[in-house]
Amino acid sequence: MDTRVHVDRAGGFVMALPVSDAFPLFSAEGERRWVAGWDPRYLSPNGPHAREGLVFQTIKEGVGTATWVQTRHAPAAGVASFVYIVPDHHTAMVDVRVTPDGENRSRASVKYRMTSLSSDADDFVRAFGEAFEDFMAQWAEAIQRHIVEGAALTRE
Repeated sequence: MDTRVHVDRAGGFVMALPVSDAFPLFSAEGERRWVAGWDPRYLSPNGPHAREGLVFQTIKEGVGTATWVQTRHAPAAGVASFVYIVPDHHTAMVDVRVTPDGENRSRASVKYRMTSLSSDADDFVRAFGEAFEDFMAQWAEAIQRHIVEGAALTRE
């Protein structure tokens, strides 16, 4: 049996935004506002509107094309979920929950479950799991700098 590397990580951070402003940042189009180089290409249904069943692709530099499916979109609950696959490399399930955290603040809770699909991706998945806390800190910093403070978004 071919056993692949799997990581299951959860983390979160606080944002200086109310839930109503923060939740849309965790959509295919919303991430364009704070993720350098994020440029989703929508496949079905046409257009950037967040919804269950939305299919889009992104380029993961040095890895390949990721095909994403939004599996849950529940704005009232502050929940969004996605699955993506980079063929012959890795797959991931991503769950985001945005909840109030005081006046005009919210907390993002993020869970990633990632599995390598080939031996070429084993180290990639292992490294992602080891660096997950840093990954969450980068998200928090990007949202703070580019959304809250209005700093220019640059490719990093």
